[in-house]
Amino acid sequence: MKKILLGMLMLLFAVSCGSGPDKAVSKFIDNVKAEKINEAAKYAIDENFEGNLEVKYNNKIQELLFKTLLKNIEYKIIKTEKQDEETSIVTVEVKNVDMQKVFLQIFQKMMDKTFSKEGSDGDSSIEQELKEQLEAKNKPKTKNTTQFIVKKTSNGEKVAVTAENIDVLLGKLNTTLSNLNTLGNTKDETAVELPETGPSTGVSQKPEELRNQKK
Repeated sequence: MKKILLGMLMLLFAVSCGSGPDKAVSKFIDNVKAEKINEAAKYAIDENFEGNLEVKYNNKIQELLFKTLLKNIEYKIIKTEKQDEETSIVTVEVKNVDMQKVFLQIFQKMMDKTFSKEGSDGDSSIEQELKEQLEAKNKPKTKNTTQFIVKKTSNGEKVAVTAENIDVLLGKLNTTLSNLNTLGNTKDETAVELPETGPSTGVSQKPEELRNQKK
């Protein structure tokens, strides 16, 4: 009798750990981090996700940037809230390289070199400075939270990936590049609406709007 009960408990534990909204989000992030975009796409609602997130490197520094950001992704699932029978919201805390601080440091160093003897040879460039920052052992890190909307589909639970989700995973890279002229300002001063192109939707779509969408 004890063996039967133990077997049932183990089976229940295996089933509960093998599926669920948080599991779908974890699988999605783990595959993105490992650069397995085709595998990550299996957990996304958007059928075009793989093509939208595919990165074609134009140069070595661009490849270094994205590989560094992907490698440095650390995350923790904070909570999972069931909204209705088909929809859940998974809140995730993400830690990655702080791209705003990286670019601030780059511009500061370039300004310092410009007005010093060190910069007289004219051999400093943004690419060189960015390479140094990305290869540094003590890169500045930042923590941000983002909400992943997970929906039940005929093929299991899938993530409705937003541009904001990807931006947070990549250390707010897109937000930083969109606000280079206001680096160092407060969040309210640098607020920007991400484009609606890219994986699934833009940040302008709120979770409640996504919940009302039918697959």
